[in-house]
Amino acid sequence: MKLLLLLLLITLPTAAVSQAKKYIGYEHKGVTYGAMLPNGAKDLGGGLLSDENYGVSRFSKDGKFMLWLEKITVRDAGGIPSWKVKDALIFSKPKSNQEFLFSHSSGCRQNGEENLDLIVQAEFLPKTKTYKIINAWRANIKNERFEKISNKGIVCRPDAP
Repeated sequence: MKLLLLLLLITLPTAAVSQAKKYIGYEHKGVTYGAMLPNGAKDLGGGLLSDENYGVSRFSKDGKFMLWLEKITVRDAGGIPSWKVKDALIFSKPKSNQEFLFSHSSGCRQNGEENLDLIVQAEFLPKTKTYKIINAWRANIKNERFEKISNKGIVCRPDAP
């Protein structure tokens, strides 16, 4: 039994990383919320980072939820961007009271300061009308990767614009 548990603990993170790797390098033209990409991923919205040539987008596919760190490669004559996935995080479907908060509309602050490269997984607590921070990442534009960071000093307000 212990061996089985150990094998599960070793293989699950590896499986999630290998799943994420299959999206890195994927290129697509920007779509509207709810639309499907040619690879079957459904767009769930996104936002730009501090360097507006980069963004974080939410997608779902095959029962999985994904965050993609993307870079604009070109814009067409109508201004529609083409994106290239630089990094990806994959999750099981979030609970109904969980959200991924980022960009200008997140209402999240790190040590009291706005940080547009901050991505937060939070659980909304309706009784107190607050967020409990579950996980946090920083979109590192230099390395073009998501970096896991401490939750310490991160506060998200649901009533923020």
